[in-house]
Amino acid sequence: MSGGTPPTPSSPVDVPTPPSGTPPPAAVVPTPPTAAPSKPTPPSTPVKPTATPPPVPAARLPRTGTLEDRGVARRDSVHAQTWEVHGMVKVSGEVDVGDARLTGTVSISGAILADSLRCQGTLETDTSITVSGKFTTAGNFHTRGTVTAAEGSFAGTTRIGGDVRVTGALAVRGHFAAASVQVGEFRAEGGIVVPGSLEAVEVDIRIQKESQFGVVRARSVRLIRASPNPIERLFGRSPATPILRIEADRVELEGVDVAFVHCPEVILGPNAHVTELEGTVVRRHRTALVGPRSVSPPPYGLRR
Repeated sequence: MSGGTPPTPSSPVDVPTPPSGTPPPAAVVPTPPTAAPSKPTPPSTPVKPTATPPPVPAARLPRTGTLEDRGVARRDSVHAQTWEVHGMVKVSGEVDVGDARLTGTVSISGAILADSLRCQGTLETDTSITVSGKFTTAGNFHTRGTVTAAEGSFAGTTRIGGDVRVTGALAVRGHFAAASVQVGEFRAEGGIVVPGSLEAVEVDIRIQKESQFGVVRARSVRLIRASPNPIERLFGRSPATPILRIEADRVELEGVDVAFVHCPEVILGPNAHVTELEGTVVRRHRTALVGPRSVSPPPYGLRR
């Protein structure tokens, strides 16, 4: 058996030792692959805001049945074919009825829509009143809104903050005040205050109390101040009713003071005064005056 030489284990490889004082080599950091340049992103188109649709109004509740209030009552709203009141009623919302017959004291905060409306007593509202038929009041009627009706009759004390529009005739008795009036025919007796315009086909007013008018336009205008009562005869009358302007085809005046009249046919009764006239005076009382006053009227309350 031949004796072989046993394999000699390989000696370790000698790694050269760097000389002292020499820094070790820096570690090599792999470089990440370079990314391809990205294309510029085009600016986004601004998105228009979507308009919010207007709210859809709630459907009007139908008029159903007959509603009757007696004594003291309070309601949120009224929707009925017929509404009768005998007492004191307050409605915080709207009133939509066919026929309304109110007796007593009624206060309504919302709008009023009716086919016909009759009130005896007191009616107070905050907004507009629209009556497709006849609107009648007797007592105290006060509204801050407008009044629209086919025909009207107001007796007592009427105060309307807005405009009055009546297709047919409007009859007034007592104290009446409104911002402006546009009617087919206006007949009144009492104290009438319309600082705006009064427009009608025919105007016939018998003035019994202190009144005032802005502009009166009609085909025919008749403004007659009632004869003085015993107290007025004793202490004197209040100043003549002031009117800013009258435009008509025919005018008859008595006891009123008009700044300007444009009319082809003018009749001046007792104590009528027209400062400026465009037209012809067909009849004139001896106490009537055309042109500026030369003497101021005596103060109210002093005996003449």
